[in-house]
Amino acid sequence: MARLGELAMERVREVPAYRPGKAGTGSAAGKLASNEAPLGPAPGVRAALAGLGSVQRYPEQAELLERLAAHVDVRPDQLVLTNGSDELCSLIAGLFLGPGRIAVLGEPCYQIDASVSVLSGARLRRVPLREGGHDLPAMAEAAQGASVVWLPSPHNPTGVAADPRELAEFLAQVPADCAVVLDEAYRGFADPACRPGIAALLAEYPNLIVQRTLSKDWALAGLRIGYAIAAEPVADALRRVRPPFSVNSAALLAAEAALADPAWWSMSVARTRHERTVLESELDTLGVPFFPSQANFVTAELEYDTVAPALRAAGLSVRPGADLGLPGWVRISIGWAPQMALLRAVLRDALGGRTGSTEAVG
Repeated sequence: MARLGELAMERVREVPAYRPGKAGTGSAAGKLASNEAPLGPAPGVRAALAGLGSVQRYPEQAELLERLAAHVDVRPDQLVLTNGSDELCSLIAGLFLGPGRIAVLGEPCYQIDASVSVLSGARLRRVPLREGGHDLPAMAEAAQGASVVWLPSPHNPTGVAADPRELAEFLAQVPADCAVVLDEAYRGFADPACRPGIAALLAEYPNLIVQRTLSKDWALAGLRIGYAIAAEPVADALRRVRPPFSVNSAALLAAEAALADPAWWSMSVARTRHERTVLESELDTLGVPFFPSQANFVTAELEYDTVAPALRAAGLSVRPGADLGLPGWVRISIGWAPQMALLRAVLRDALGGRTGSTEAVG
């Protein structure tokens, strides 16, 4: 008889273990490997957490749902709060996938999408990216007979966003009984022209599920709070399979305080977008190909082993592309200005012989 561990490994053999981004060791707090918000949350969030009172009672979500609904311009019954957006991936897989069903993903994909799909017993249809972005016509074709399409935009690990007009054309071609999961974890960093009108899309395509998180642009990664926006029947079904009280009181309190201070959000996002532009300009000068990013990171065609020692010596860390399905590339999270200045200097020294101009990939 097989031992329990062997039975467990048989189920998850195709699920790679998650490798978190490594922290830097320098005084500049140089962790540029996990797409975290360098400036942290708004002062009001810190004050709210410092004043967190008794925690003997279960969390109440109603107030945050009202505030969040107004923020994203939908009804509260179209929202589902989750313990980070990763929990939402598990809920969607549990609800719509299973043995004999099909999930469609880009290749490379956001790894949690593949992991929860495999764990559900579903079969995967992988559609290669095109110039770092989703090949939407090919994904629409792959969606025929499928149960879920996972569609992060801006995509991770490339940062490329789908064109909203092409996204609407894609949704029109997907069968109504196939869920399209539009993961907008990095929406806040995208150009306005790259942000689709979600309320209008949901009204026309009730098989759309929008996935968002407050980890990135709202700087609440350590508190784990995300949410779904969906048609009311789908949202109701997701709430029925979500564990009770999966979002804790501290996360709810911090989210309310964050949404109450949009000026901090605007400032933080603007600085990130500026530093992203400066980094892309530097990479272009050095002749390093990169994907044009709409996220808070830039993915560049650099061998990790070539640049990692120099970065490590400076106390900086970036994410190896091999961890993300992109061997031969690195993903560089956008940090605060002194970190990014140090990063650019290290890259100039490490790649001193590699000069000239190159266009961004795509």
